[in-house]
Amino acid sequence: MRIVLAFLAAVAVSTGAQAVTVVNGSFEQGAGAGATGSTFLPTNDVTSITGWRVLSSGVDYVNSAVWDAKSGGHSVELSGTGSGGVVQRIANQFVVGEDYKITFSLSVNPFAANGNYRANVSATGGGAHIFDYVKTAANSPTNMLYQTYTYLWTATNTSANIQFRSLGAGPFSVVLDNVSISLVPEPANWSLLLAGFGLTGFAMRHRRKAAAAA
Repeated sequence: MRIVLAFLAAVAVSTGAQAVTVVNGSFEQGAGAGATGSTFLPTNDVTSITGWRVLSSGVDYVNSAVWDAKSGGHSVELSGTGSGGVVQRIANQFVVGEDYKITFSLSVNPFAANGNYRANVSATGGGAHIFDYVKTAANSPTNMLYQTYTYLWTATNTSANIQFRSLGAGPFSVVLDNVSISLVPEPANWSLLLAGFGLTGFAMRHRRKAAAAA
């Protein structure tokens, strides 16, 4: 049994050492969090949303008095006066050569016209990828119909910038919330975990047989 526990502890340490923390991934903290309604945040604002810097044309920081968030009480519309966005620098948390995924939720300003809206997502070392969201008449402030997306890339440095931008010139755009990053397990890691579960099962069966014989 001690061998099984040691094996599982080693696997836990291996995977835990590669965990990635996104600061304020649901946009709940910052100087702007106490405002009611929708607040325009200008370019290079670094205080209104803790952990995030606002990109060109600004963004709208929105609380649930205007429309529902996916997680918590705040979300970010990635257009202010025009196409805008947010970026976060995540330092010394990646392993070079490992695969990671950004998971995030998108919707669209429910007061916008129906149609296709786009967000550009990128991470240092990975190419930019465009994600589409189609807004319909079913979208409303209390039924935002968030969809979950994933962006995959291979780390080329221990640090990376993760960036979300809207595409299109209008003031209405995609709404971002609930950002997280996780390691994509390699097949070898899955094999180790499965082997560990098998070893655990074997040890438990062995103990039951020994108890029955006694």
